Amino acid sequence: MLQAQAGKGDALAAEMNKIAAEVRKEEGNHAYNVHQSLNDKDVVMIYEQYTDQAALEAHRENMKELGGGLKDLLAGRPDVKLFQLAQ
Repeated sequence: MLQAQAGKGDALAAEMNKIAAEVRKEEGNHAYNVHQSLNDKDVVMIYEQYTDQAALEAHRENMKELGGGLKDLLAGRPDVKLFQLAQ
């Protein structure tokens, strides 16, 4: 979950959609979808899916470069939650 600075939700969503186009090219990425809250446009959620932990770690390294321009849009650090398919 990403919290944009007040009034910057649309700009954050647009920037994340640009980043998504690059992330989808990463080896091991199956999904990278940007969602914006219906109740609060300053809340953006990213649904991501990777083949395995190694692909996720490679993505995290890549995001250090891709996400460099997000600092002026974010109100704080991303709230990351990891899930697996229920058995």
